[in-house]
Amino acid sequence: MTVTLQDDAITLTGACGVEEVENLVGYLERRQDLPVDLAGATSIHTALWQALMVFKPVVTGTPASSFTSGQVLPAFRAYLEESQE
Repeated sequence: MTVTLQDDAITLTGACGVEEVENLVGYLERRQDLPVDLAGATSIHTALWQALMVFKPVVTGTPASSFTSGQVLPAFRAYLEESQE
């Protein structure tokens, strides 16, 4: 499993594929108080990004992929800021 529930965060590690979206959604539904840590992720399927966009959790960590950390994550954070206004 690449999406896991820890005591202090929902953690994404390795290559997070579409098959993990149900786990992520379940964790986000049950533990809305926890941040989502992306530091261990090497790739994140768009379905997981969509779930994050719906639930709008606090996101910590920077994924290993330069594209994800340089392009996707900044756009995601801008979306979160925009939706809070």
